[in-house]
Order: sequence, then C-alpha cells, then structure tokens
Amino acid sequence: MKKFKIQVTTPERVIFEEEVEEVTLPTKDGEITVLAGHVPLIGEIIPGEMIVKNGEEKRITLLLGGFVHVEEGGKVIVIADSAEHLHEISEKEAIEARKRAEKLMQESIDDAEGFAEAEAELIRSLARLKIVRKHRSEYKN
Repeated sequence: MKKFKIQVTTPERVIFEEEVEEVTLPTKDGEITVLAGHVPLIGEIIPGEMIVKNGEEKRITLLLGGFVHVEEGGKVIVIADSAEHLHEISEKEAIEARKRAEKLMQESIDDAEGFAEAEAELIRSLARLKIVRKHRSEYKN
C-alpha cells in the first residue's frame, strides 16, 4: 500500500511525523479516512480518536479539537488543540475529571462562562473515557 507523510502537532509538542498508509480522523462533518492520493481538504477536528495504520500496526491517539489539512500530493497536517496517545490516558483521572466537571456545571448554572468551561472539560473527560474503554485490550495504563 502507498504511504504518505502525516504530521500531528499541538501547541506543546509534535505527536508524530512519519510515513503512514492510512489515517482515520474525527471531523465536524464525520469520520474521514485518508489514504495516499486523497483529495485536498481542510476540516475541523472534534474530540475523538485518530487511528494511524501501517500494515498490521495500529496506533490510537485522542484528539481534542483542531484542524486537518490534506495537501495536494497527499501530505496530511493535523494541528490539534491537544492530543494524547492511548497509553498516556488514565481512566481513573478521566473519571475524576468527569465528576469535577459535572459538579462545576451544576454550580455554574447562573455563570455562562463557568458553565461553558465546565462543559468543555466534561466533553474532554468523556472523550478520554470513551477511547480507553473502547480499546481496553490495547490499554496499558
């Protein structure tokens, strides 16, 4: 299978940069899978899993928002607000974060800004829980 270059970065670090056969991304318009020769596009990333495949190897990374740009010629650039490899996610910490966010949402019912921040944290913690629980057999934390 033909390969293409993908670069995934956050404000804090480069998650990875390498040649891959396939990448599946969560976008605002639905899940997309990019193969070599994909048409150029720009899309908004939503919280969810990114799956990178090379032969039988599969790597899971949680993306928490951002943008994807598929360039003419096949290079894929993902600029993520935040990203975590599956092995970096703690299910226990995600559960605690969900509980804190739910409590803050209840306490901030009359504070639109506080409520929005708590809601965003709830979305992030639920995305972490979903990915960890979906891939339990691959989970090493």
